[in-house]
Amino acid sequence: MQYLLVDTHQRLLGTLNSEKALSVGDTFQNHDAQSYTVVGLNWFKQRSHSQSLTVIPVNPNLKPALSER
Repeated sequence: MQYLLVDTHQRLLGTLNSEKALSVGDTFQNHDAQSYTVVGLNWFKQRSHSQSLTVIPVNPNLKPALSER
């Protein structure tokens, strides 16, 4: 599935092709090795095969919070 990637201000960041269906909370890397977490799903009513993901960048080098260990 091809996704449009947008930030929380609805600015286009690019596209992502993924064999896996993504949902809120999923983390992925784009082709430039940048990591993002999905915070929103946006379906287009006009095109049933198109979906945009609202994403925020994440730093994969950060340690998880104590509650996540």
